[in-house]
Amino acid sequence: MRKSADNQPVFLDEADCNHCLGDMRELSAQYDLAVHAYCLLPQGLHVVATPREDPAALSRFMKALSCRASLRRKNLHGRDSAWEVRYRSSPIEPSQWLLTCMCYVERLPVVHELAPSAYHYRRSSYRMRLGKTGHYWLKDPEEYTRLGGTLEERAEAYRMYMSSGLDTNDERAIEAAVKQCKLIGSVRFIQEVCRRYGLQGGK
Repeated sequence: MRKSADNQPVFLDEADCNHCLGDMRELSAQYDLAVHAYCLLPQGLHVVATPREDPAALSRFMKALSCRASLRRKNLHGRDSAWEVRYRSSPIEPSQWLLTCMCYVERLPVVHELAPSAYHYRRSSYRMRLGKTGHYWLKDPEEYTRLGGTLEERAEAYRMYMSSGLDTNDERAIEAAVKQCKLIGSVRFIQEVCRRYGLQGGK
């Protein structure tokens, strides 16, 4: 997640959003990053992604994406960067939690009352997932491909999953973890990672 400082708008018009999405697609390929879900909000962006090889690729990707947005903001709108100093990241347990996080990100426009449904918001990956855009460039994780044998079957199963909404406790846990850059997953997963790497409190 990358947020703006002092709740400033990051994207000032539709062209800014479209440009950022084009950069996201280009940079994810450049840094060998599998993007599973995304959502652009007026005050920032959320991305669910997995580095294919080098874990540091995520940091380089976010830095490059943020820099491009800031340069566009400066050159076209005459405004300084709106970003917070650092982006926030939370490792996700490779399980149902990954699907839950994808759902969480694509439901943000509804949560923030920016659209009546995820389908009606054009700045997230949800419409692409349903086959409503010209090109499908998301990299689906194994947890998603298990939902069906074809792209259409997976999209329908995921649509039903989205329509049922998230468990309130899961939603709160993800929101808190993202804000504090903590692990997202089951208690067992968090305890095991903390034990193996000598971490405290899921950090």
